[in-house]
Parts: sequence; C-alpha cells; structure tokens
Amino acid sequence: MRKDYIAQWYEVREEQGISDRIHCFIHNSQEQQTQWHHFRHRDTDGIGMLANVREQLGYPASSLPRCRDLTEPGFWQTLNKVRRQRKDRTPKTVHWKKASATKAGETPRAVTEPEFTVLNTTTVSRLKTVAAARGVSLASLTFACLNKVIFSVCLQPGSRAWWFYPVNVRGAVSGPEQSNLSSGFYLALDEHSSAGHIHAQVKAKLVAREHWWLWKMAHIGRWIGKTGVRFIYRRISGSQFYLGSFSYLGDWSLPQHPHSVVGVCGAGSANYPIATGVTECNGQLTLALKFHPSIALAQETQQRCLQLWQQSLQELSYA
Repeated sequence: MRKDYIAQWYEVREEQGISDRIHCFIHNSQEQQTQWHHFRHRDTDGIGMLANVREQLGYPASSLPRCRDLTEPGFWQTLNKVRRQRKDRTPKTVHWKKASATKAGETPRAVTEPEFTVLNTTTVSRLKTVAAARGVSLASLTFACLNKVIFSVCLQPGSRAWWFYPVNVRGAVSGPEQSNLSSGFYLALDEHSSAGHIHAQVKAKLVAREHWWLWKMAHIGRWIGKTGVRFIYRRISGSQFYLGSFSYLGDWSLPQHPHSVVGVCGAGSANYPIATGVTECNGQLTLALKFHPSIALAQETQQRCLQLWQQSLQELSYA
C-alpha cells in the first residue's frame, strides 16, 4: 500500500502540541439536533471524512470526486512550470488588528470549537443565479464574502495576506480513497478581492497545475525521512503565516435524509488560524468556521465573522 507521506507533517505537528483534529457534522433541521464526528487529518482529508460519515449513515461506498487531471505530472515537468510562473512577492505574514492578535509569547489556553450555519434552498438557488450572472462559481462567490468579512473584522486596513486553497487529486494519484489525497495552492488577497478576481486566480492556478508542486514538496519525506520533515517544519512554522484555508467540498446530498445536512471544518493552527468548510447538501449550503485560539477572543470573533458571512451571502442573494 502506498505510504501516506502527508501524514508525516501532521505527526510532526503533533510533536509540537498542534492538533490535527478535523470535524464533520450532521445537522437535522427538523429535530434541531447535531451529531459531531471527529477524525485525525493524518488519516484522511475532508473528502475522505465525508465519505466515511455517509457510509455510517447507510449510503453505499461510491466513487469519490475526481480531479481534472488524469495523471500526476513528473517532478521535473512540475519544477520547470513553477520556475516559469510569475511569483507573487507578498510576504507570508498577517497584519492582525491589535484586538485580534494574541501577544507574542502568550500561550492561549482556550480551545475553540467549530460553529456552523446553514443557508436554505431559496438562498442557495438565488446565489447560484448571481454567480452565473457574474461568470463565477458558487465557491468563488462564497469565498469572496468570507474574505471581505475577515479583512474587515480581523485585519489592519490596507493589508494583504495569503489563503490556502485545497485541491482534490483523486483520479490522478493512486491510493486508499479515504486517505490524504488533497493538495492545493495559495492565493494572496486583500479586502477588495472580488469573486471575479478570486475565480480568475483559481482557474489560472488550476490550468497551470500549480497544486502539483505542493504535492511534490509534501512528499519530500520519502527522501529525507521524518527527521528531515521535522527540521523543515520547525523552520517554516516560525516564518510563514497565513490567514487559513478555504475548503469548498462540493455536493454531498443525503437523499434518504431530506431534513439533514452534512458539513465539515478543518483543524487550524497558529500558522493557519482560520479553518473553514463549505458543502452543498440537499439544496442547502453549510458554512463552518473555526478560529485558532492564537486569535484573541477566538470564540467571540468566529461567532461574529460567521454571522457576518451568512448575512453578506443572504444580502447578495437578494441583490
């Protein structure tokens, strides 16, 4: 069986006291009940987690979503593409507002848990109409609203920062379907980044197959072992900071459970403090958010941002 070298990074992070606990929930709107399921990211990614939970609900195991690439490109082909691409020199730092950032050296004790909200079928249908009229995806529209909220609430005016955008590589890479078969790329955005701008960036990076370079780098443990991975992680974790990750996982409808939705949320860390998860399910849209405690007043801040994120999408649906 193919070794999951991505798991090494989460194992090394755990040595530093960084949890790789990712979250999946099933919410029944009729009974107003929510069931939470928790997994280790070293064992699976968001798609694998959703597939596992759906199977627990009695849905048959089926082929999981596939990426647009049919094969994984070679190392030198990928390296040459990366060298030819124009580099964005935006520093990998985040200029938080003073009220949002934990003081240097302070170890936060409070542990935040994910929170979620659900947009109804009418709102989602209208948002898809808005997205189509603007020539963007629903994912880009949702991301743009979140990004604007985060910059407004948490960052200093005039800031520019990086988000991580996960990409599924199933179909091009062999391995257990529910293992870590995701890569991704980074997007540098500011408070004015529109859905059109984000959509164009994502499309360009997918066409350039930029996510494959990160996939190659994530598997460097094959040659340098966990000791080498541990050394690299210690170096980059002290110098590279991002806003977090935006995870849009597509449609995971539950036809046998018409009153339920399934959603996810990532783990987050001090280097990626904002974890998200967006899924479509039974015509509805789940929005999940989790702030790492390195952000001061993390629970209160994530509640406010989740509320504003939902509100901005609702207002957009009526525009």
